[in-house]
Amino acid sequence: MPKEIVVYASVLNWNKAEATLECLEQLFKANNPDNLTTEYFVVDNGSGQDDFILLSKGLKNYPVTFIRLESNLGFSGGHNIVMQKAIDNNADYVWLVNNDGIALPDTLSKIVELAEADPTCGAVSPLIVRHNDENIIDFCGAYHNWEKLELVPLNSNLITNNIAFNERNMWLVGAAILFRIKALKQVGLLDDRFFAYFEDNDICAKLASYGWKNKVANNARFFHDVPTTRQPYFYYLTTRNDFLFWLKHTPKGFRRFIWLRLIDRAIYRANKLAFEGEKDKSNACLLGCLDGILGNGGKPNLNRKVPLLIILLKRILWIYYAKEINKIKN
Repeated sequence: MPKEIVVYASVLNWNKAEATLECLEQLFKANNPDNLTTEYFVVDNGSGQDDFILLSKGLKNYPVTFIRLESNLGFSGGHNIVMQKAIDNNADYVWLVNNDGIALPDTLSKIVELAEADPTCGAVSPLIVRHNDENIIDFCGAYHNWEKLELVPLNSNLITNNIAFNERNMWLVGAAILFRIKALKQVGLLDDRFFAYFEDNDICAKLASYGWKNKVANNARFFHDVPTTRQPYFYYLTTRNDFLFWLKHTPKGFRRFIWLRLIDRAIYRANKLAFEGEKDKSNACLLGCLDGILGNGGKPNLNRKVPLLIILLKRILWIYYAKEINKIKN
């Protein structure tokens, strides 16, 4: 008989009860093999009372463990609760599922199958595809270009299958990522300093540093659309965490002028947003730059003024950036 495999599935909710319930409805349509047991967990990340009540009522229809948090611990903090439970209870895998995405009935079985086929595989992601059109692939793997301090997405299954470094230097997006518990016992949980964004880059880099492979299951699909608009906190977190990630992981041979390059990138982004009339988002970038320089992590705090020194730096560099930003705009 095939061995029993236990997967803990973790779904976060933050003021999106309807999306979370739709996500769960699809998860429970899974046609997993008999030896694959899934324990479902829903973590409410400090949602408003109305959303919490709606979610609580809806969850009565599902056999899930419901965990209510009084405050938002972010993607990393929320999922870490279930990841730790999976470790403590000796599950085989933990699957992090975005509540605004949809898994097909065979998504989990296919990513587990790939992981089971290679005991050195620490993490697996399905292809991330557009809602209602699985032929549009938004993510099929990416790698870290340490020389340029860039995240380079792979854009076809063919490249993913043939690129030589894809299993050792692969980064997997966190939308529907499966982790092997044995690997997590070595590398630890998601880094709470990131709160959200780059925590998936971070843990994939840690897995690779311990010799684990990160893989994409090209025969598995997860529907998840990229948002067309972003809130200021997104710009704060991605700017700040840009510093936290590259300063933490960039190999010694690629660190020349790394501080100046990261600051330059952050200020350029802030100036570009200001040029587009997005003052709040621009200020969020500047605050992210400041906290990135200081090494501050955790939950974002945007209710503060941007220090004068950072504003002056932005204005000085505006002269340098103006032509390039105008060129992009036109």
